[in-house]
Amino acid sequence: MLRRSYQEPSSSKRISVTRKALSPRAQITWTLGNLLLLGGVYLLLYVGGLYTQIEYFRLAARGDSEIDAPKMIIDPAIQESLATQTEAPAFNIPILNSTGRVSSSVPSAAQAAHVSTVSRVVIPSIDVDSKVIEVGWRVEEQAGQPVAVWEVAEYAVGQHKGSANPGEAGNIVLAGHVGGYGKVFKDLFYVNPGDQIALYSEGQEFLYVVQEHLIVDEEGVSPKQRAANARLIEPTDHEVVTLVTCWPPKGPQRFHQRVVIQAVPYSSNTSSNTDIGLGAWTVR
Repeated sequence: MLRRSYQEPSSSKRISVTRKALSPRAQITWTLGNLLLLGGVYLLLYVGGLYTQIEYFRLAARGDSEIDAPKMIIDPAIQESLATQTEAPAFNIPILNSTGRVSSSVPSAAQAAHVSTVSRVVIPSIDVDSKVIEVGWRVEEQAGQPVAVWEVAEYAVGQHKGSANPGEAGNIVLAGHVGGYGKVFKDLFYVNPGDQIALYSEGQEFLYVVQEHLIVDEEGVSPKQRAANARLIEPTDHEVVTLVTCWPPKGPQRFHQRVVIQAVPYSSNTSSNTDIGLGAWTVR
């Protein structure tokens, strides 16, 4: 009986035969499928990396975390212009504007030289425990005039450079986002008179008691009303903490208002009507 020898084709030949067997339409489908698969893997890695970064920054912004929080740096061009000033003008009242930002005239050289020392803020009633970083400004032109637009920390709370520090007779201005990734002040609206606020500065703890909870309209109001709103964050001759964020966080009236919380140092005058556990707090 005659026998015909048979040799198994190599893998490369099998692949070649398979590819040749595919129609042009099948080849296009195969290519698109692989491209979509690669794109899906890339998107998954990108989104995963983004969320990992967000969670890292949130962790870094916590007051009890030892990770350094991201810093916001004043524009070098602004620093250079401030360095050339020889006379420090009076403090310019910051203006809360309709875009959810805080702006003012360009701060003086004296304000730029002031060092902010608040490093942490704790508000137990709304479960806030956040690092505080000094925030500066950048110069923009509005109505033909240069104005300073203050930076707002994305994940932490920002202390306005030039505002007072704990223990000083002045207004300690702290601002934070109500939305975004960090939204550290998302619940500031729910802080009430009598709630306590703790600030940490230069290794010391300072206790304050909320006295004022204000909601002010900022969008479409008269210049007189806008000036009255701005006075809430101007310098004072007594120690006060002023916390500011936008409100509401969503809806057709988004950011049309401001939540302003003001607190004063804890003292024997506030202990009679405020139930606060002193613990290791120093009465001032």
